[in-house]
Formats: sequence, structure tokens, C-alpha cells
Amino acid sequence: MAAHLGVDTTFDLTTPVGGFTHEADSDQSIDVVTIKDEDGITVVAVPKKLITETQTIKGKGDPGLASVVAGAFTAGTIKVISVSGSESNEDFPDFEITGKKFTNRV
Repeated sequence: MAAHLGVDTTFDLTTPVGGFTHEADSDQSIDVVTIKDEDGITVVAVPKKLITETQTIKGKGDPGLASVVAGAFTAGTIKVISVSGSESNEDFPDFEITGKKFTNRV
């Protein structure tokens, strides 16, 4: 069995210049619309068309605060919504970058 160290992909996010990504995570969610009958029992459950994907990368280096920009979301395109960094005298600076992507279910 082959072993792998490091991160295979940063999904749609980009590692900051001079930084190193140690962890990458992606999570998708779809809301569900339900109908309940007179007894409170769910009789219909249908997924909505909007898929929300949250992507996060973490690592060492400067977080690149300029990557968070104002503007509208575009369907199917990642938009960086949060960037954070922390520094200490004991270690290199850490960064965490979070982005959201909205797509429509076919």
C-alpha cells in the first residue's frame, strides 16, 4: 500500500506565496425541504437545488490578508471569505484560509 505525506490538493484555494499548506478540508451541504402531515410526521423530503461547499486550508506562512476582497459570489467559483494568521516567538506563523463556493444541483 502506498503512503503519502502532505496535502494532495488545496481544492480551489491557493497556498499563499512563501507559505506551506499542511491541511486541506472540503465540506458540501444541501438543505432539505420537508412537508409534515397533520400528525407531525414528515411525508415529503426534497433536497434544495443550492449546494454550499466550504473549503479550508491551514499551514505555515503569511496568510495573505489581501486575498479577501469585497464583491458578489459567482456560481461555481470559490470566494475567500476568511483569512486568519497567528504568530508566536516559538514557531513560524500559522495561517488559515476559508472559502465558499455555491453551485446548483442538476
